[in-house]
Amino acid sequence: MFKRTITSAAAAVALGGATLLAAPAASAAGPEQTRESLDFTIDEHPYFSSVCGFPVKLHVWGSFLVNTWYDEAGNPTREIRLFTFRSTSEANGVVINGITMGPEIANFDSDGTATIKILGTVNRRVPGAGTVRLQYGFGLLLRSADGETEVSIVENGSEDLAPLCDALAG
Repeated sequence: MFKRTITSAAAAVALGGATLLAAPAASAAGPEQTRESLDFTIDEHPYFSSVCGFPVKLHVWGSFLVNTWYDEAGNPTREIRLFTFRSTSEANGVVINGITMGPEIANFDSDGTATIKILGTVNRRVPGAGTVRLQYGFGLLLRSADGETEVSIVENGSEDLAPLCDALAG
């Protein structure tokens, strides 16, 4: 059965963390709806800290609203995951609030392959700069039946961290 790690690519790029996923019960009628929560802190976010040149702490919390459709055998055929995460980025006594939101749409084929489309935006409220869009766009993840091979295609807008780093520098 397909490992439910659809959001790992999006979360790693947009948030730098892992997800907490719940497995739904099988049902021929659909869709089944669940909510999955996420809450984590990275004391020194590797990417932000590297780009900014000083340690940046990241706290992320939010949830996925998951709608899953199943075939008669109880295998998932389609899943739509709507995500909304709040965050704080913190360094040098400065705290910046952010929000990440969008959908992921997965189609599971009978041969075990999967196609996952990830759409979304990552925004921060930066003092003096207003709402700064750090990342946005489209991602496509193709997963093989054995789960070992993935092909990623990412079409993202710019990820300019300069306003975030400038504000966090204090």
